Amino acid sequence: MLVSPRVRSRRGPAGPSRTRICRGSIFAAALRQRHWQVHGCFCAAAQRQGGLPGGAPCYTRVSPAAKTGRIWRRRQMSKAARPRDGAAVPAVSRRMAPEVRALSQRAETIVQRVFATVREDVPEYAAIRDPAVVQEVETMIRINVDIWFRALLGGRSPDAEMLKPVADFARRRFHQGIALTGLLHSFRVGSTVLWQAFLDGVQHRHELRDEVLLKLSPYMMYHTDLLGQTISHAYVDEQRRGERWQSRLQHELCSIVFDRPDDAEGFRERALALGADPLGRRIALAFAKTSPGGSRSAAEDELESLMRALTVRDEPRPIGTLWREHAVIWMAVPGGENAIRHERRLSTQLGQLPALRGHPQPVGIGLAGTGARGWHLSAEQALRGLDIGRRLATRGRQFRYSDYVLDDTALQSRNVAGYLEGLLELIAPEPHLLETLDSYFLQRQQRKAVAATLQIHPNTLSYRLKRIETLLKADLDDLSWQSRLSAALLMRRMGRADSV
Repeated sequence: MLVSPRVRSRRGPAGPSRTRICRGSIFAAALRQRHWQVHGCFCAAAQRQGGLPGGAPCYTRVSPAAKTGRIWRRRQMSKAARPRDGAAVPAVSRRMAPEVRALSQRAETIVQRVFATVREDVPEYAAIRDPAVVQEVETMIRINVDIWFRALLGGRSPDAEMLKPVADFARRRFHQGIALTGLLHSFRVGSTVLWQAFLDGVQHRHELRDEVLLKLSPYMMYHTDLLGQTISHAYVDEQRRGERWQSRLQHELCSIVFDRPDDAEGFRERALALGADPLGRRIALAFAKTSPGGSRSAAEDELESLMRALTVRDEPRPIGTLWREHAVIWMAVPGGENAIRHERRLSTQLGQLPALRGHPQPVGIGLAGTGARGWHLSAEQALRGLDIGRRLATRGRQFRYSDYVLDDTALQSRNVAGYLEGLLELIAPEPHLLETLDSYFLQRQQRKAVAATLQIHPNTLSYRLKRIETLLKADLDDLSWQSRLSAALLMRRMGRADSV
């Protein structure tokens, strides 16, 4: 419906009398009506369009649609400005304020209650024996309780400055070896005891109990979550820093082992920084990469996975690196333990670890070594044992260098290798003798097993062995000849594997 072209003058409740507007133009009235529908008022815009005479004031009437829109916008702005999830500290009523002050004055009793419960219910804290650490835990509980009362009495959530001691405490717990799960467990236990103290103080006063449950409990949940997040972020941040620092030190230590083994002082400093005994013995393990030619990041992830699987509680942490397309990991030999016995125990451990059962690649095990040169030599031996075992197609996935140590030592010299090769040339014209000798050593000189393997009569085997002794002028029961012939046959088998 169009506004009438004749508008009577009227006096507003607080302003001068309005000018009579008389326009006979139906067109101008239509413009005014349209402006009202769009903007909710008569204003200068309508004057410019010819709807109002110059100098006529704007009507202050607002359409219902415009009113609804403004109210909705004000409510949205209010919601955006309002803290969510209980972040706003609820105003404590006049009846509740004295109770909160009285509890804050008895805060030390609450601190001792929380401390006793944490020590009893959290295994990681029950195991702490260092008096300084125990005292620090009690101090931190006191700080947390104080933060809670200051927030309630001050009407303001903890700021970054108030939360700084909490973050520092979490970082120190990381360096003391307390797991994040144990740290958060202790915090939840402490928050529960603190909340129970509030409930105990108002359990017989219904009006205060309702205020605690209905007004303070949402903020208590927010407060607990805020401090829990502060602890988690600080702990994880310190953990990442420690991992980066350890990774850098480990890289420097391994560089010394392989590139500068004579740098004893550098080796000692970095080993001590990593918590490793620079004079302790270590056995190297060499794992072939599961995906040769893959990215270095994938190889580093595989190395980390192997080190985690090999980490044993209460034993020194393994130290590893990537070298010659292999993951080399040094395992510590506990002080006072026989190195050979530890090597066997380590071999058993490798076969029993679930994470290594599905590892498709074989592993070489070196001999125990001390210092940078000893670590380097052990790594070389682990790779050598792995290489020999794979070339000989030995059954199993573990190749201990100790199984080949005498033979391989003999093969390291060219003239010794030539001598051993010459021994086999003496019987090479009779190939069946060479085959018999090889089987004889593979079956550990068990004549019955050798005859069964070769499918010959025992008397035939005896004749062949006598023939070999005659040609070599040797005694097969002599340990000296056994070691020489074993090394010669090993060299022959490795040569045949290379030619395949």
